[in-house]
Amino acid sequence: MSDREPRDHLSAEETAHLLELAELAVQAEDLEGLAQRALPGLMRVMGATGAILCLEEPRPPFHSLFPEGIQANTLPLIKSICTEQFQQIPPQDDSLPIIVPLAPQEAAHLVLFSLGRKTKKLGFFGLVLPAPDQLPRQIFMRKITALLAYFIGQFLDRLAYDKKIAHLKTYLAVSSKISQTLNLREVVEAVLYSSIAAVAAEAASVLLLDAEKKNFRFYGVEGPAKPVLLDVTFPVDQGLAGYVFQTQQSAIFNEVQQDPRFYGKFDSVSGFETQNLVAIPLVAGDEKVGVLEVLNKAGGEPFYEDDRLLLESIAEEIAFAIRNANIWEERQTLASEIQRMHEFQTKLIQTSNDGIIANDRRGNIIIFNEGAERILGYQKDEVIGKIRVTQLYPLGVAQEVRAKIDGPEYGGPGRLIHYETMGLSKTGEQIPVELSASLIPGNDQQLTAVGFFRDLRERKQLQEKLLQSERLAALGQMAAHISHEVKNPLVVIGGMARQVLKASGGDQRKNVEKLRIIVEEIRRLEEFLAEVGSFAKLSEPRKCLIDLNSLIREMCLKLEASLQENCIKLAVNLDPNLPQIQFDPLLLRQVLLNIAKNGIEAMPAGGALSFASERDNDRVLVRISDSGEGIPPEIMDKIFQPFYSTKPKGSGLGLAISQTIVKAHQGEIKVESELHRGTGVTISLQVKSK
Repeated sequence: MSDREPRDHLSAEETAHLLELAELAVQAEDLEGLAQRALPGLMRVMGATGAILCLEEPRPPFHSLFPEGIQANTLPLIKSICTEQFQQIPPQDDSLPIIVPLAPQEAAHLVLFSLGRKTKKLGFFGLVLPAPDQLPRQIFMRKITALLAYFIGQFLDRLAYDKKIAHLKTYLAVSSKISQTLNLREVVEAVLYSSIAAVAAEAASVLLLDAEKKNFRFYGVEGPAKPVLLDVTFPVDQGLAGYVFQTQQSAIFNEVQQDPRFYGKFDSVSGFETQNLVAIPLVAGDEKVGVLEVLNKAGGEPFYEDDRLLLESIAEEIAFAIRNANIWEERQTLASEIQRMHEFQTKLIQTSNDGIIANDRRGNIIIFNEGAERILGYQKDEVIGKIRVTQLYPLGVAQEVRAKIDGPEYGGPGRLIHYETMGLSKTGEQIPVELSASLIPGNDQQLTAVGFFRDLRERKQLQEKLLQSERLAALGQMAAHISHEVKNPLVVIGGMARQVLKASGGDQRKNVEKLRIIVEEIRRLEEFLAEVGSFAKLSEPRKCLIDLNSLIREMCLKLEASLQENCIKLAVNLDPNLPQIQFDPLLLRQVLLNIAKNGIEAMPAGGALSFASERDNDRVLVRISDSGEGIPPEIMDKIFQPFYSTKPKGSGLGLAISQTIVKAHQGEIKVESELHRGTGVTISLQVKSK
């Protein structure tokens, strides 16, 4: 980095690396994909031999450890370090990275950067470096960790949302099965299947009290031990089931074989080895009914708190079904539970941050949640039963979305997963969204379409800002190259041409004229190069208190000769009570001169130029007006673009430089123009600039 480059700004190379990371993260479909795409590139950029993502959510401690370039025998040590350090950092930690030697005999160090969003700690991004003094610049690492935390947060939000939907579907499936049958065995069987599927387990059982309430009976069993255990009894005070029944507290047992309360007789009889289990007491009102057990999480994983909470909701359903021997009371209780779940489902849908819209097969909207209201700008009452879903898309897009749902590309027929498209707001604005949708068949064979969509405007703006930074960096490099290659030859040519012109005799008029042209063209190129260099290497403003009116009067004196030469009248109307402002006087003088020169050049046949100043609350306004030809409406949106000019010999940088300078002082420039009536340029500046 150049000594002149501000240390609190990213270099062009760092910006390019940051853009590359953003592009890789956008392409990832989940946390594992993010690690696989991002970590190799970050290792390359930072000279690391290994990298990790250690994430605390949603199941502590550090359920997710994504390594790259790290040997398997080192991972337990790294996970232990992360767990220890994570407990010590506060939320929103912005301190220096944590540097830990991996082993006394090794030179490698683990460097941990905390990841977080708002007040929530997410985990660490870690690098394995040969030496800790090889760290990149702190501002660059802050940008890297902020970008990683943003995308990790998005994936975690999606995981949490998908889990809520899965839990809701499981709960509704159990409620539906209970409400459709009067056979208790069928109800228990459905609950066991749902319990196993909901938490990815190998087996499950329902233990009910016998009539004397002294023994448990395996009333329902699903899994390898079913033929052996079904209807077998054992004392109510034995085993982990007896412990949970007595305490009436659901519990997770992830180390079953080491627990002295475990009743191992049934493992030896059935040949099934219990590794871990969740036990839930079955209680209907104030009546103790039995215990629900779910055993052996798939893949050897432990059970987690959210598994227990889901199984508690399922156990609640079966407990009431078991208690109610009377069919009418049973149906009444289940109807109440279904209504409660319906209200929960409605609340879940309405409070989701994402937009959720459902429509019938005719396209009539039947669900329109608060997220959809916020993104699209409609109120629910303006939409449901009043407009069709096709009206929420730009012309032709709804048909395209339906074709994608029916096709195999994005999840298979009847589904659409993570498809980027455009929505249409109430005001007509086209909004980029990520859409997932499903077709749900009903009992009458009619299809309901449910769509979940996420607003992508913030993500698109981030991508655009990164691209714009890259373009500006490339423009700066180009300007430096032009100056280097052209400036020195021009200096030599200009100097020699001026010498020849000075020594020429009176009888060489044609040569003298040619030399004058050479000198003029060289002067123009020198001015062009100066403007290019000024635009590409605009220095940090050196602000001080200045008298704006005095600066304007000074400008008018300097312009006096040019105004007289072009037959232009000058009018000055300055507010005498104007406060002083914080500004770089050299840069402000350049802005005023650029705009005034544009006005003079717009009046080749003469006219009027005016300067005015006034105060507007906490801002100071300067208006420079001319009576020239004006600016055509079709090019108004291009006048601040670099190198765009309507003048034959213009560089197209005057207004671009002026806008850059004013923005650097937290100000703004507005241009109003009318053909053949003139142009007015208003510069708005803060009285107290930051």
